[in-house]
Amino acid sequence: MTRKTPTERQTRDRRCRDASCLVRTLREKGISRGVILDAFRFIPRDRFVPDEEKPYAWEDRPLPIGEGQTISQPYTVAYMLDLAAVRPGDQVLEIGTGSGYAAALLAYIAGSQDLVTTVEVNPELYAYGGKRLEEVGMTKVRRILGNCREITLPDAPFDVIIVSAQASEVPQPLVDALGRGGRLVMPVETGSYSVMTRLLRTPDGIKTTRHDTFQFVPLV
Repeated sequence: MTRKTPTERQTRDRRCRDASCLVRTLREKGISRGVILDAFRFIPRDRFVPDEEKPYAWEDRPLPIGEGQTISQPYTVAYMLDLAAVRPGDQVLEIGTGSGYAAALLAYIAGSQDLVTTVEVNPELYAYGGKRLEEVGMTKVRRILGNCREITLPDAPFDVIIVSAQASEVPQPLVDALGRGGRLVMPVETGSYSVMTRLLRTPDGIKTTRHDTFQFVPLV
């Protein structure tokens, strides 16, 4: 029997109520790396959203978390993790803590909370994300309050840098913090939309590739 792939509408309309359903949706959308799917299965997304949004926590869509911000759509996060080729043992930097959900996923994939540093510029979101991480036992993730263009980044250079906000160009301090063989993934503005962009530090310098389009909040 030939297996039929769900249409985009069928996938979009599914009302997921648990992690297994979300993981199945991500797989159907092309996310195949087992460690990434395991992270989405293990990290409870419902613990990172406000109480009124918990009934929708396992659906593949962004949800409001306050301060005009959202917890990103799971597929978008998975896409970035896959593009960055996050591996166990990687030293990881995340720009834009937000709800704390992506930092928790990164800690799971990297294999240790100590390997993840997450930066948030908004004090209210810094507190919100920190509280949610603590509630799921992610107390050793290094959290920094500040602007990524201005702060000193401990633990640099990094193997992976994930930027969960869009800008017209990748900030130079983040490029400088990328280690040998390191991968940086960030949405870069191109006209009215943003292109998911990957920077790879090679022996010959930075190699840049551009991928699918997404929409993010601005990097401040």
